[in-house]
Amino acid sequence: MKKEKEIRLDMKLSFSALKKNSHLILLSLIFILALISRFYKLTEIPKAVAADEVALVYNGWSLITTGKDEWGKTLPLVLRSFDDNKAAIYSYLTIPGILIFDVNVLTARLPAALFGSFLPIILYFIFTKLSKNKTLSLLTALVVVTSPWHIEISRTAIEAGVALTLAMMSLLALLQKDKRWHWTSVILLILSLYTYHTARLIAPIILLAAVFFKQIKTTRKFNIILIIIFILGIFLSLTQSSDRFKQISIFSDQGAKLLREEAIREDGGLVKTNLIESRAFHNKPLSWVTSFTQSYVSNTSLSFLFLGGAQPPRVTIPETGQFLIIFLPFFIIGLGASAKNWKNFDKFVLLWLALAPIPASLTTAELPHTYRTLFMLPPIAFFIAQGLTKTFKFIKTEVVKDKKVIFWFINSGFLILMLFNFLKTWHQYRVHQQVHQPWYRQYGYKDLVDFLNTIKNKERITITNKEGEPYIFILLYNKITPKKFHAANQKRLAHKAIEAGADEWQLFNYTFSEAACPYDVTDNNPNNYYVVHFNCELPKNFVRVKSINFMDGEPEFQVDRPMTETELIEATNAIPAS
Repeated sequence: MKKEKEIRLDMKLSFSALKKNSHLILLSLIFILALISRFYKLTEIPKAVAADEVALVYNGWSLITTGKDEWGKTLPLVLRSFDDNKAAIYSYLTIPGILIFDVNVLTARLPAALFGSFLPIILYFIFTKLSKNKTLSLLTALVVVTSPWHIEISRTAIEAGVALTLAMMSLLALLQKDKRWHWTSVILLILSLYTYHTARLIAPIILLAAVFFKQIKTTRKFNIILIIIFILGIFLSLTQSSDRFKQISIFSDQGAKLLREEAIREDGGLVKTNLIESRAFHNKPLSWVTSFTQSYVSNTSLSFLFLGGAQPPRVTIPETGQFLIIFLPFFIIGLGASAKNWKNFDKFVLLWLALAPIPASLTTAELPHTYRTLFMLPPIAFFIAQGLTKTFKFIKTEVVKDKKVIFWFINSGFLILMLFNFLKTWHQYRVHQQVHQPWYRQYGYKDLVDFLNTIKNKERITITNKEGEPYIFILLYNKITPKKFHAANQKRLAHKAIEAGADEWQLFNYTFSEAACPYDVTDNNPNNYYVVHFNCELPKNFVRVKSINFMDGEPEFQVDRPMTETELIEATNAIPAS
């Protein structure tokens, strides 16, 4: 009898301990799910490797072996990769992986997957500090883990996900009572500015908003430091991000300019308008406001967030939104709950959501944009979690009341639907994202380089640049050391050189051409090979050697060469007499 009582007591204590630590157990399970969904077959899903991914890891290799980037700049904070400025921190983060696993696709994607796995945990602690509600924070972490948006961002070498995690780490450090953590926050915040362009504008604002709404206790001196970092972010945006911004900003939008000019012409048409009225309603500032509004609405639409249609196509999952569609009603409920509460914490998260799309909305290219809007992810995940807690609390207290069995069935049904939604998303990502509209993804370069390496007597290889940046794939897959690359006579053509008329450059025995079909029809050397766009017409004295295909089996590249004398004679004899 005594033994039975002891067993019951032990069981009671065990259950009590389990209940007490239930949040940590669930958080551990969420972290395990994050690791699995971010690392499972990381080098195979997605199988297509983008030129930007390769550039980031190759520059990491160059930095660790030579102390310079691919253009020869010593320990840069900004890379000139593809003659387009990239924040350099991601490349530095590839270095530990390079030292352990060599230079490959795994080491390119490792920082994104690692930082992506930790983001849900960081957000759990942030919202636990801010909302004082562990259940709400757990659900926020779960929403992020299951988000198609964040899964995609975490499985490719994209700087945006790492920048978001660094910014959230900075916010978490700032939330600590020990003021010494605040200096860690400053370092992390500055690192985020040098990781991705969007972070330069939005990351400091999030921390300043937290201070303004009294979510964080800081000194006046520290607030001044945050303002200085905010100014630094603006400075970096106006200088180091300026070239790219000029290409895609609302201020240089040619479409808006054409619409404005057309409206001015119409003012002088059938219904005559005086000059003052025409200038008042059709001018640059109003065009910018219109472009910004259109971009903002596109970047925040429920269709983009829950149904699909994001840009760029190479990193979007077909028929899938940025969050599971089952969460849509809960997002609206959670948003309404914060608007109703209107406490400082709610104002902070609502302002965060309102400000996060602004950097993306200053651009017009590829809308709505997956990377540039990523800082919206935490507040949206929080509002979804808040909607879930409000809804199920209402069902429990007002609908089923004491009928626990019914409430259990409702919970179970929702979890089954959520699991089905998540598995459908994974299916779309694992299967359809690989082959859907494959021309947006640079899949064939590995097969191309492997094939070219099998050719024994090749003298010169001419490759079109129309499908991306072939040189960076040749550097990676042939393991051409950065030191050897730095010693080469030529580098990739600068944008200005191309605009001035330059159309090719040479690296060893490779010639990279701006033409889609860069044939030299006078060439009669069968040891020269031409890699051309898939729809190029084969010249009469050339023979097709190989087709390099997309994942759906359609051709991506054609590899051609001039005919040998024997082949030319045979081809001539094969032509029927007229």
